[in-house]
Amino acid sequence: MKRIEKLRIPQLPKKTLLFVVIAFLVGIIASGFILGLAFYRGVLYREAPPLPAPTPLPGEEGYGKMKEAPTELETVGRMVIYTANLGLEVGDVDSAINEIRRITENVGGFVSGVSTSKRDEQKVGIITIRVPQADFYTVIWQIEGRGEVESKEVRGEDVTEQYIDLKARLNNFQRQEQRLLEILAIATTVDEVLRVESELGRVRGEIERLTGQIQYIEHRVDLATITISLTEAAPKPWIETPKVDWGATIEAGLWGTILVIQGLITLVIVAAPFIAIGVPTYYIYKRRKRTKSQASPEK
Repeated sequence: MKRIEKLRIPQLPKKTLLFVVIAFLVGIIASGFILGLAFYRGVLYREAPPLPAPTPLPGEEGYGKMKEAPTELETVGRMVIYTANLGLEVGDVDSAINEIRRITENVGGFVSGVSTSKRDEQKVGIITIRVPQADFYTVIWQIEGRGEVESKEVRGEDVTEQYIDLKARLNNFQRQEQRLLEILAIATTVDEVLRVESELGRVRGEIERLTGQIQYIEHRVDLATITISLTEAAPKPWIETPKVDWGATIEAGLWGTILVIQGLITLVIVAAPFIAIGVPTYYIYKRRKRTKSQASPEK
């Protein structure tokens, strides 16, 4: 009986096998990047939060409603010192300073300081203004409309307790002054008069000092301080290089590649039972068919 030869599986050359593996990996990465750029970045942009609505300027719809609603501090009548720092990019620093000066004078305020200089061939300026507290936010909104806001900081320092303490101490020293005046009126000796006048001078000095502190706080509360830093906009180049967010691009590509790999792994898991049954069945079928074909001539 003729010996049946074993079925030999053809083997690919090593170079061809290496080329197939590299092509397979490149195909996975390329398809992953295409999938990521097509879908993942779109999902990111759709999930981006909406930009906040701009603050209405005086004269615009909604400004009157916001102006009519008092804050808690204004309602309870507390002593608050308001300060603000603004950073603006403007077309011309000198023109912006003149506009801010005009806005300040229109509300009864004044300019307390101005300085300009050049930095990297760009003119910069700093202007400090004092405006009535009632017009504090109105002036800020008007100034913001004169350029592009780069930074903004608004603070309110509550000095109510400090103010009340100073007033109480002032009233106490005023009562002491009144009592010393009464004692001075009934003093009979020179020594008594000198001692009372010395104590009276000390008390009056404290009264003047406390009165100055109280007036300073009242002045700071009545007139809010706004400091504006102005920077001239740099001239735009005649050719602008497009900006590419490489981080988002790489992230999208990696996401797509991982998705493709997950799909291939899922496909392999699903097809594994069929391959485990089908491949041996196929080779058994081929082997039997060859065996029959070789046995037929002998018959």
